[in-house]
Amino acid sequence: MRPIIEEERVQTGRLARIGSILFLLLAVTACSSSATSRPTASLRPMASATPSPRLVTSSAGPATPSPIPTTRPWGSPRSMTPATLKPGPAMTVARAGQATVRLGDGRVLIMGGSVPRTSKCPMMCEPPATASVEIYDPSTGKFSPNGSLAEPRTGGDAVLLDDGRVLVSGGYGEDAGWLNTIEIYDPATGTSAVVPGTQELPVYSTVLLLADGKVLIAGGSYDNCYTTSDATLIFDPASGGLSAGPQMAKPRQGAMATLLNDGRVLLAGGAYCIGYLTYMNDNAELIDPSHPLSRSTLLVSPDPTTSTLLSDGRILVTDTGAGCMTPAVSEIFDPGTEKFTPVGPMSTPRSGSTAIKIQDGRVLFIGGEMNSTCVVVDTVEAFDPDSGTFQVIATGFPDLSGFSATLLDDGEILIAGGSGSGDWNYSMTAASWFIKP
Repeated sequence: MRPIIEEERVQTGRLARIGSILFLLLAVTACSSSATSRPTASLRPMASATPSPRLVTSSAGPATPSPIPTTRPWGSPRSMTPATLKPGPAMTVARAGQATVRLGDGRVLIMGGSVPRTSKCPMMCEPPATASVEIYDPSTGKFSPNGSLAEPRTGGDAVLLDDGRVLVSGGYGEDAGWLNTIEIYDPATGTSAVVPGTQELPVYSTVLLLADGKVLIAGGSYDNCYTTSDATLIFDPASGGLSAGPQMAKPRQGAMATLLNDGRVLLAGGAYCIGYLTYMNDNAELIDPSHPLSRSTLLVSPDPTTSTLLSDGRILVTDTGAGCMTPAVSEIFDPGTEKFTPVGPMSTPRSGSTAIKIQDGRVLFIGGEMNSTCVVVDTVEAFDPDSGTFQVIATGFPDLSGFSATLLDDGEILIAGGSGSGDWNYSMTAASWFIKP
C-alpha cells in the first residue's frame, strides 16, 4: 500500500487531466505542473480517430454481445508518417481543467474549468471555477458562448447521453470544495439543471455511459475521503432515478472505467481512503451492470491513469507513474482470457498524459510530465496494438497541463486551453491547437 498525504492530493488536483478525469486528483505528485505556452510548433506523426464502440441495444430486446477477441501473436511495428501541430482559434474564455464532449453533429462542448483570478491571491488559494460553456464548430472554425452549467465546476466528468444531452458530474466548485451533484446540460438551449435527488452523491466516483444508455456511478466517498465506498449506482437519464448496481470487490474512488464490447465494465486502479489517508488500488475488476445483485471478479493489474478500448475489444491500460517519480507501466487486458499482458515500454516515461485512439486503431499519448525530472513532455507518442510497441511520433507540443484533447470527425485532435508555467491562479490560456496525424 502506498499512502498519500493530503498535501500531495491538493498538489495533484492542479494536474487535472482532460475531460476531467478525477484520478490525478488522487495520484501521488512530487511537483506541480508548469510550462510555457508555445502557440506554434511542428510535430511528426499519426492517423485519424473514431469514438470507442458501444454495444447497440434494440427496442425489441437486449443487446447482442460482440464476440470476445482471442489472443493473437504480435506483429511488426507499423511505419510512422509525419504529423503537424498548428495553432487554432482562441476560446472565448481562458480556462484549464474543463470537461469536454464531442456532440453527435461533430461540434465540441467546452464546459467549466478553472479561470484566472481577477484579484490578488492570498496564501494557499485556488483559482476560481467557472460555469461558462462554449462550443467549437468545425464548420466555422470558431468558438462561441453556449450558455452555462448549473454551478461552477472544474475537474469534472462529462458524458454524452443517447438523447444528445450531457451529464456533468464531480469536480470542484467555486470555493474549491468537492461537488457531489450531477447536472444535465442541454446543448440546444445552453441551459443546465441539477438532477433532483442527486445532491448527496459520493465525491471522486467514476462515471461511465453503459450500453443501454444508463450511467454507471462507481465507488467514491460519502464522507470527504474518510472512507471509500464499494457500491455502484445506476442513473437512468429518462426517469432521473437512481438504483443500486453491482457491488465492487474493492472500495474504489477515481478508478478508470472502460465499457467492454460484451456490456461488462472493467474498473481498474483508483484509490481508497482509511481515516483521511489514501492508498492506491493496484488491481482491477470486472462488473456486469445488467446483474445488479452480482459481485465483481477481482483481477491483478497496475494502477492505471489511462484506459483505452482498442479496435479488437482489448483494453490498453497505462500506469503513467506516480507524480513523475516512477517508471510508466503499460498492459493489455484481454476480455477473453481475463488477463493482463505487459507491453511497451513507453518511449518517454511520463505521468498525467492523455490517451486518444485514432482511426487506424493506434493510441496517441499527449503531454504529461517526464518521469524522474518532472519536466513537461513536449512529445506525442503512439502505441501500436499490432506490435505492442510505443514510438515518439511528434515533437513541439505546448508545455501545458490541464488542457483538453478531443478527437474531431475529420481525424484531427483539438487541444484547448490549459495552464502554463506561471502562477497557477493566473496562467490559464484561451489558445487552441490542432494535431493532424
